[in-house]
Amino acid sequence: MHFTCQPLSWICTLLLCLIVVVSCRPPEAVRPTNTTHGAAASNQTTPPSAAPDDGDTAVASPNTSPAEDSPATEETSEPGETQPASADETAPKTAEVFVRQRPIPKPQPGKTIDMTFDDIKFDIEPDAPFDREMLPQGIEDLNGQKISIGGYMLPSFQQRDIKQFVLVRDNLECCFGPGAALYDCILIELDGRGVDFTVRPVVVEGTFTIIEYKDPSGKHLAIYHMQGTGVR
Repeated sequence: MHFTCQPLSWICTLLLCLIVVVSCRPPEAVRPTNTTHGAAASNQTTPPSAAPDDGDTAVASPNTSPAEDSPATEETSEPGETQPASADETAPKTAEVFVRQRPIPKPQPGKTIDMTFDDIKFDIEPDAPFDREMLPQGIEDLNGQKISIGGYMLPSFQQRDIKQFVLVRDNLECCFGPGAALYDCILIELDGRGVDFTVRPVVVEGTFTIIEYKDPSGKHLAIYHMQGTGVR
C-alpha cells in the first residue's frame, strides 16, 4: 500500500470502532417527567399509596368534603308535624259515672215495700267523706218506711240468738267497714227473739231509718238502720 493511504485507513478504522462502541452502549433510563415547578420539588417523586391492611383505618383525603365522610343524619320532622300520641295518652280520664238502674221506690205509709240495695245507692266516691246532702231526696223520703230487703249476715263472734248484726249486699266482708261503700250495708236491730247466724242469704223486714254511725276517728261506718221485725 502506498504510504499516503495508510493514515486514511487508520482514520476509517477508528471511526468504525467508535460507531460499534456507541451502538453497543445500553440506552439511558428515562427519568420521569415532573410537572411540579420549583427547584425543591424537581427531584422528588411521589411514592405509590399503600392499600390499608384489615386492621388499619383509612385516612380521608384532604379534598373530601365533610358531608361525604359523615354518616347520614336522621330525617327531622317538618315544622308543624307532631308525633301521634298513644291511645292511653289521648283518651280523657273521666270519673265513673253513677247510673241508677231503676227509680227509687215511692214511700207507701202503712205498707211494706220490697227493696234491694240498688234502691238505696247514691253517688259517692270511694273513701270520700260522707255528707248528708249526698243522699237524694227519694232516699230521704223512705226514712221511717217499712221495707223488706235481702242480703247476707256479716259474720261476728256470736253464732246464736243474734239480735244485732250488719246486713250486707253480698257475702264478702269488704261490704262493711273501712273502704266499703256506705250504701252496701244496713245495721239491723231485731225486736224480740234473736236469730242464728247463717251463710245463706236472708230477707229482713222492718222499719228503714237513716242514722249515721261513726268510728272513734269520726269516719262513717254506716248510715242505714232497720228496726227489724222478722228474718227469713
